[in-house]
Amino acid sequence: MYRHKIRDYYDRLSRSYRSVADFVLSNYYEVSFMTAAQLAFAVGVDTTTVVRFSQRIGYNGYPELLHDIRAQVKAEIYAAYVPQPVQPDDPVGIFRAVTELEADNLKRLQAYNPPGHIEQVTRMLDAAQAIMIIAEGYAMPLAELVAQQFRHLGIAAYGVGSDPTRLAGALTALTPQTLLIGISGTDYGRDVARAMQYARSRGCATLGIIGDLSSPVNLMADLIIYTPSDAVGPLASMVALMAALGAIVALGGRATSEAADRRAENVAQAFAFLTQPDAPIPDDE
Repeated sequence: MYRHKIRDYYDRLSRSYRSVADFVLSNYYEVSFMTAAQLAFAVGVDTTTVVRFSQRIGYNGYPELLHDIRAQVKAEIYAAYVPQPVQPDDPVGIFRAVTELEADNLKRLQAYNPPGHIEQVTRMLDAAQAIMIIAEGYAMPLAELVAQQFRHLGIAAYGVGSDPTRLAGALTALTPQTLLIGISGTDYGRDVARAMQYARSRGCATLGIIGDLSSPVNLMADLIIYTPSDAVGPLASMVALMAALGAIVALGGRATSEAADRRAENVAQAFAFLTQPDAPIPDDE
């Protein structure tokens, strides 16, 4: 193994040989595609030094060292991409399975929401004068988080959970110019769907962000964005759902950069006033 050989000989190597050794250890993926001349150029030595370095650590020449490096790279790539059964006590396997599944959820997020559909969603966002965001279950904290992001961009927005008392009070503020966004990460979402039904009776447009096509929100929303929620374990994934919400904020705020900059300046002034005793009170604009 080239790493072990380099470490065994490292203390007895000359300065130029150590330069080659350091580069090989730190950049072995790149080295696996290099000739001796290319490696010499990258390190700043001559080709003969690379050849002699290979011999100094026990190889017949650079081709034999290169073969050993490529074998290591091949083994790492194979280990990374060959599926392995996940065992409950295998943290590495669980981590890999979860991240690979989340990557697949994100790919399917794009496939299930083609460009024409996203253009419809964008027109809905553009037509809204205010946005109300409601959610159920694990997605409830996301409603206020996304609303805060919209507000930071200068867009009137507020988020509420699906608690009937709070929701009833919020729904009384709806106007036909309000866009209601309902978030349902699972096949539940009955309260969110009922709120959407009420909003539609008030002339509001409704957009559902759903992680399960069997959610009642799917039947009630004017438009939906489906966010695949397949997961390793009993809990539905929220990754694609959060990615979709981030994209919606970007779509809704794409024409508000000036307002966002102005708000950021106002926030900075307010923060300075709160934290610096001698800061002046910001002037009203």
